[in-house]
Amino acid sequence: MKKLLTLIALLSLTAPVFAADKYASVDLEKVLKGYKKTAVINQTFQKREADIRVFIVDAQKSVVAATTDAERKKLEEKYAKELKSKMDKLQKDKIAALQGLEKDVKKAIDEEGKKGTYALILTSNNTLYGAVDISDSIIKNLNATPAK
Repeated sequence: MKKLLTLIALLSLTAPVFAADKYASVDLEKVLKGYKKTAVINQTFQKREADIRVFIVDAQKSVVAATTDAERKKLEEKYAKELKSKMDKLQKDKIAALQGLEKDVKKAIDEEGKKGTYALILTSNNTLYGAVDISDSIIKNLNATPAK
């Protein structure tokens, strides 16, 4: 009787390991390219970078047009300070946007993992064989969710 109970206890502990045989992979690059919010964010930052380039050109024209060395130096310092401020803000906003994308994608992967009852989800570059690619499903779910 004691051997039977021990055997049942061992089998009950190993049963979940045998049942967990569904594996998935996600191509993160494909997911980010297919996610509509990524394109919107890219367009936003391209416009802001273009605005900074215009600022630089205008600042250079202003500095060149200065009549005295003192005025030129004052303008250079002013524009350098403004440019640094703009670049820092842009970098901070880019980091925040990328973190937002990462959060959205991770949440979608987690939801898909629970829905599909996968034992393990890996990135596609870490998977050689035996995993179902769920990238298209992740993209579909991300794009179905209204962008914030």
